[in-house]
Amino acid sequence: MIPKLIEIDATTGTITSAEVPRELRLVGGRALSSAVVCAEVPPTCHPLSAENVLVIAPGLLAGTALSSANRLSAGAKSPLTGGIKESNSGGVVAYKLARLGVKALKIKGKRNVDEPLLGIHITRQGTSILELDHLRSKGTYESARLLQEQFGSKAGLMLIGPAGELRLATACINITDPEGEPCRNLGRGGLGAVMGSKGIKAIIVDDRGVTVSPTPEARGVIRKFSTALKEHPVTGEKFAKYGTVMTLLNVNGLGGLPTRNFSRGSFEKAEAIGADTLHDTLESRGGMVSHGCMPGCVIRCSNKYVDQQGEPIVGSLDYETVCLLGSNIGIDNLDAVAALNRLCNDIGIDTMETGAALGVLAEAGVWDFGDADRARSLIDEIGAGAPLGRLIASGCVACGRAYGVERIPAVKDQGMAAYDPRAIKGMGLTYALSPMGADHTAGNAIVLSVDHLDPNAQLGPVRDLHLKTAVLDSLGLCLFTGRVSLDQTELVEEICSALLGWKVGFADLLKLAQGWLLQEREFNRQAGFTAAQDRLPPFMYAEKLAPNDSVFDVPEGHLGEFYSF
Repeated sequence: MIPKLIEIDATTGTITSAEVPRELRLVGGRALSSAVVCAEVPPTCHPLSAENVLVIAPGLLAGTALSSANRLSAGAKSPLTGGIKESNSGGVVAYKLARLGVKALKIKGKRNVDEPLLGIHITRQGTSILELDHLRSKGTYESARLLQEQFGSKAGLMLIGPAGELRLATACINITDPEGEPCRNLGRGGLGAVMGSKGIKAIIVDDRGVTVSPTPEARGVIRKFSTALKEHPVTGEKFAKYGTVMTLLNVNGLGGLPTRNFSRGSFEKAEAIGADTLHDTLESRGGMVSHGCMPGCVIRCSNKYVDQQGEPIVGSLDYETVCLLGSNIGIDNLDAVAALNRLCNDIGIDTMETGAALGVLAEAGVWDFGDADRARSLIDEIGAGAPLGRLIASGCVACGRAYGVERIPAVKDQGMAAYDPRAIKGMGLTYALSPMGADHTAGNAIVLSVDHLDPNAQLGPVRDLHLKTAVLDSLGLCLFTGRVSLDQTELVEEICSALLGWKVGFADLLKLAQGWLLQEREFNRQAGFTAAQDRLPPFMYAEKLAPNDSVFDVPEGHLGEFYSF
């Protein structure tokens, strides 16, 4: 099957399909989405204009049975940061798109808010546009149920909720998991608003009737990689038992757990929302402790959280959300966090940015830290399109400016992930220097074997991690495979050879990644970014973070050296 690029013009309703240009055949995921955005989107355009292009690209290894290799990237100019943005997720859509031979989906143009909402239907027979205005203003859970009734439970879905329809700057794109729950999110940067500006409510991907027969060489390397993941103590045991929340007590112990709007680095009730509590709660209630968010994953770090009666609440309760909708806003109850998570998913809003915004508003006195009922009512206002809800969904920077708050934990107008860079200083470099803003997935320094409080120990390891992460994002490999794939890079080379027919050294992949990062950075420069966007918020240089009484003091020169490849 010859891979193809599918382009949809939302303004005219036309669909075109073309073979992939030679220069794009060996890029995928983030590398491909960024390449298209850099080539086709004017850096100074309005993110919600017809000129912006939403690019949806499976990783290079998607569509195969390789464990943890079916990640999906989406890219565009971000309504939140004003720069280039890539967000990636698990779920079933990347797998199905790749099996259908879709290298990337490009959506351009714009629709007026009063025009009927559309859907894109992709099958082995072709691509068509449908009218889906009956789903207007419906949450993602009801929308997914209705679409599955119409197109079958095996169809993979990408869809937006009311926040995306309202074109709010932190709206996400939800993706269905193997059970059909729309809980795997392209969360950061407002890409759901971009999809909403194109008038697209949902993308339905149905790969029924497609058969793929791997070669004996491919089957061998797939087994080899799965075995390596299963034999590693973290990817083979800890993730399946505790999920990503196993990070919480570690970060709390390092003094870097965002607490009450990043005012402290440790939470006195951390154990109440930690991994042991999550595991024991799931086991006692009959929830799903271990779950794969994408086809064929052997790591199984996801879960399905249930209430006291065993009824589903949300899948999955993960670290970033537990922190930013938990400790960061003073909530110490997993049931409350799970309910907030479910509500954000249904509205189609980034849980991380929502938690950061609520933290700023609590500091401003709009509500009280720890009041879960009030937090829920504030998030409800987003779905209703109420003025305060629209402000919250504009991000933590907008909230801070509106209420005169000084402590705003954001870089490039994007709220920080769940690691305070005054205690985990490598994360400060990632937040400041990633083209994507304060996004931990660009280079999660918590995994590095360094003294996280040493300002001089970060530059080389973090820069190296950014390059390796860009490689994984292009291949479509989950970052959690890095425990194996980045320690056994020869295995990555074997995988590329067996599954892609690409004889490439890992050093060559890292060299390509340098070009990808520089390309993204140049887009931001042309969009108007300056050195000011490569800094943390002022309070982090001056306000000591308890319990370590640390500030962010990585030398300024390290920021300037970061891109000296």
